[in-house]
Amino acid sequence: MSVPTNNVSFFRCPVNGKRATGSLKVGRRRIPVTVQDTSIEGFTLRVEKRFVQRVRGDYEWMLTLLDERTQVHPQWMCTEANGDAKIGVSRGKDATPQEGVKRSWVFWSSVPKDAGSSVSGIALGGMLLLIVAMICLPGIGDDLGTAPWVRSFLRDGLRHLGMSVRQFLNS
Repeated sequence: MSVPTNNVSFFRCPVNGKRATGSLKVGRRRIPVTVQDTSIEGFTLRVEKRFVQRVRGDYEWMLTLLDERTQVHPQWMCTEANGDAKIGVSRGKDATPQEGVKRSWVFWSSVPKDAGSSVSGIALGGMLLLIVAMICLPGIGDDLGTAPWVRSFLRDGLRHLGMSVRQFLNS
């Protein structure tokens, strides 16, 4: 780590409040840090005097803030008059855990629990079932001309299902 020598600078945005506190994991050790500012290229961190000895450049660094985790690389470090260290780090890989899709063999455990969708889902399913039942009824289905289609669909589907089961059992 050294003092910065290039004059390329990006807009730096000061960080305040809860977002300013975090931890820097150097190897296996966690060091509490305060983020002073951030930019598109990285962060400026402040480390208290008592933790400065733990900062080592030969380990992987992981910066954990309120809602993000980022692998960072040290760029420069300087010690202030009061003994605190100011460290410039550049952003590396984003290591924030992503909220994945829950997969399960049980169908009803993978359905998201949303209070508003349960009533509308039941109503929509009931209406769809009612429409399909009306189309399949002998009187209405014959008048609409859908009864022969439904009958042939069910007959062909059951015949192919039976053939597949027989072929599976014979193999």
